[in-house]
Amino acid sequence: MTLGYARVSTTEQDLGVQLDQLTQYKCDKIFSEKLSGKNAKRAQLQACIEFAREGDTIVVAKVDRIARRTVDALEIADKLRAKGVGLRCLDLGDVDINSDVGRMIYTTIAAFAEMERKRILQRCNEGRAKAKADGKHLGRSADTALHGKIVQMFDEGHSKLGISKALGCSRATVYRVLSL
Repeated sequence: MTLGYARVSTTEQDLGVQLDQLTQYKCDKIFSEKLSGKNAKRAQLQACIEFAREGDTIVVAKVDRIARRTVDALEIADKLRAKGVGLRCLDLGDVDINSDVGRMIYTTIAAFAEMERKRILQRCNEGRAKAKADGKHLGRSADTALHGKIVQMFDEGHSKLGISKALGCSRATVYRVLSL
């Protein structure tokens, strides 16, 4: 049986291209999810690995869809090899991941995927630091209407706990607003 696995990092991203590739490859069953690849313990990936039986092949569009860290990619490949399950990455062509050359290529590509993830994080951190240095507000904007209600209710003699229950906000929010 040929199993497909597709993944994108966020709910805003589209799985369409990967699903089309896996469908064209004639996968019998496709597992997909919208979740960051930084964690190898993804529900659909684990379900795909558990579902696979000896002689099956798992197909992914790209190496970085199955893992973003080299150690995770190798761990997954080892787990599949131990079960007698093949792994095929469409971006690597007809390379057998379980052969010596295939393993080397797979490891190299996985290392590049890990490096790219680190570079993305570095660029994001640099952008946040620059925005902060430029005086831009980061994070959610204050809910001025809620803050006004909190102050009003406190001035009317309501307790902080009562305010948080009445307005459906945390006590921490009430304390923070009243300390400003």
